Amino acid sequence: MTDVVVTGLGAVTAAGEDFDETWSAVKRGDSGAGPITLFDASEYPKIPNVAFEVDADPDEWELADSRRMGRFTQFAVRAAEEALTDADLDRSGDDRGSTTVGTSIGTAMGGALEFEEYAEQVAAGDRVSPRAIIRYLPNLAAGHVSIEFDAHGPNRTPTTACAAGAHAISDAASDIRTGRADVMLAGGAETFTPTILGTFGALRGLSTRDDEPEAACRPFDEDRDGTVVGEGAAVLVLESREHAEQRGATPLATLGGAGLSADASHPTKPPDDAAGMRKAVEAALADADVDPADVDHVNAHATGTPTGDVHESTGLNAVFDDCPPVTSTKSLVGHPYGASGAIEAAFTVNAVDEGVMPPTKNCENRDDDCPVPVVTEARDADVDVALSNSFGFGGTNGALVFEST
Repeated sequence: MTDVVVTGLGAVTAAGEDFDETWSAVKRGDSGAGPITLFDASEYPKIPNVAFEVDADPDEWELADSRRMGRFTQFAVRAAEEALTDADLDRSGDDRGSTTVGTSIGTAMGGALEFEEYAEQVAAGDRVSPRAIIRYLPNLAAGHVSIEFDAHGPNRTPTTACAAGAHAISDAASDIRTGRADVMLAGGAETFTPTILGTFGALRGLSTRDDEPEAACRPFDEDRDGTVVGEGAAVLVLESREHAEQRGATPLATLGGAGLSADASHPTKPPDDAAGMRKAVEAALADADVDPADVDHVNAHATGTPTGDVHESTGLNAVFDDCPPVTSTKSLVGHPYGASGAIEAAFTVNAVDEGVMPPTKNCENRDDDCPVPVVTEARDADVDVALSNSFGFGGTNGALVFEST
């Protein structure tokens, strides 16, 4: 079977304008949370005024043109540019020869921010820009990445809620394994809107601790009261090991396996026994031919919701006789829905490459119903095998296994 390796990483998050800045902040345990500035939160009294926002003006980025791109697409293009540079791959495609490059960028909401703007214009009887549709369609992040970087291979956009980024990476690995592509730009991109916060909050899924933003997201902590939304993007450069060796690239990690499953039980409430999650993790380990005992670290989906963290703890303890150290980086970059699996996959790659387990912020009083070993401070360790989990509404699950090269 064709080995798939990761040779480049790029990201835009609330913790940093690029991946290196983000990763440094995450290792320090610096939270990117703060009051909402993307819109006037005072106009929406039913939503908490806290989020993880990207602290940058995308229009200042060379290729991110807001006239043609929605905010989530601008994030994706920026992250893809950084990932290609990190992988030392030509941006224009002029030197690629017969190499086939594709794109696989997941999102849950796509250009919902722009869609809300256009919906208001239509309702008011105003003229709508002819560029409107290309700014909000969910597949336009992958589309614009393919256009900007001359990627003529497979082009797709999973929209599987909060598992979309992980599914995009899994699909991209399949493209390489089956020969549909030599290189894939894979990841996820997301932003948020008042409606997204309002509807998610209606499920009582959001933290209301907006008087202390950095303490709001508390995965595995007994005082957790919900997740905190975020925005951003991450893109990984995946390629076959043969292709990487031919061009002299040094892989950061190997994508050993991927596992997908469905809970098939309820749109928002996972089953008490975490059977669907367990199936995805076990499938990923089997795909990588890895014994559970050999996993050194888990980057958990853990969002800080009362039910979700218990569910994942149950599933991890069902898979592992002795659960490895667990991190939730959502406590540092928030929950950017469809982008979360990609951002966390990038963190997992670097955990393997650098031998560092990033911390979980705000886990000060461990919930006894979440009996997993939570990493609360950055830890140097041999991380030869690491697992990244992602779960989404509709009961959709994704797990990725990364290994040292």
